[in-house]
Amino acid sequence: MTEVDFNKFTEVFQQLKDNKKWILKSGKVVEDELYKFGMRCHYEHLCHSFVVDPDDRSFIEEKVFTESELQEIRTYKQKPLPDMPQDLLEHLGNYQLNTISDLRTQVFKPEAWKLSYNRQNDFDRDWIRNTVDNLIREYEVGSLKRDHLEGWLLSHIWLFIDRVFENIEGVEVIRGESCSLASSARKNRNRNVASVSSMPRKAMGRRGDLIIHCMSREYGCGEAGNLYSGNNGTKILCERGLKTPKMMKDQFDDLCIHMGSKEKEVRKLETIGFIHAGLSVLLLRLDSPAGYIGRITRSKMLTIPSTISEFGKGVLPVIMLAWKAKSLVMLLK
Repeated sequence: MTEVDFNKFTEVFQQLKDNKKWILKSGKVVEDELYKFGMRCHYEHLCHSFVVDPDDRSFIEEKVFTESELQEIRTYKQKPLPDMPQDLLEHLGNYQLNTISDLRTQVFKPEAWKLSYNRQNDFDRDWIRNTVDNLIREYEVGSLKRDHLEGWLLSHIWLFIDRVFENIEGVEVIRGESCSLASSARKNRNRNVASVSSMPRKAMGRRGDLIIHCMSREYGCGEAGNLYSGNNGTKILCERGLKTPKMMKDQFDDLCIHMGSKEKEVRKLETIGFIHAGLSVLLLRLDSPAGYIGRITRSKMLTIPSTISEFGKGVLPVIMLAWKAKSLVMLLK
């Protein structure tokens, strides 16, 4: 953090109105505590964007919030993940199998919906079937037992996450270090035509390995790595703890502008972020339950097993997580 960074942080804080801040039961004001903590930080932290991750242990170690205060932040007007409909849940459960032959039999089993496929009604069933079919091929050749580059993992393993969004009209998933339009909009908010001074160069948006968008609106993003080195590996800490949430906050703020910044509508919004690390995946969600604060909610880190014997208990929860992420985006459309 430079002096310029601290000055910008203070300038933003001074614009926050006291009567609109988030006050906890203890009397602490979340925005004020984040500002005081941010002014002590030598390095950039989510608090400088007025985003709080209740699972960030820095808040306990630095005595910013107590455990009970973090629990209040975590649970206040908490949005549950959507439930998968019973018929789709039963369809997914049909793949609770642990041999390639049994899974192949289920994939190609004659079913009424396959014979009279209706995309509007049967997309999710077909997406699950297609996901299982593609993963079977990787288990057959033993590729999940070997290390791979990031690009291989995205095209061979995680492509089903991109495809789950294909039945949302207008929504597209872009891979490959794409620039976020929402991030670019924030960085260029004060850009102006040349006068006494020349026109500033347009700043590029943050780059992400995944952007979920519909036209100029962005609903989520993601970062990927080819290795999983534990929940607190350096790459995961950086992407889960700063890079991805900051892009999610830019996307959230841009959606708020599209919604006219009406508080009732803002409280309903959330953006999502995927963190891929090898065969593991984590889902982040960002909403604003009160005040000016962005709140991060994390899923459990889930892992696609390298052996077929653990297919049911390992792969099916990941498929369900991707479906639930899609359902969150559908609520925003």
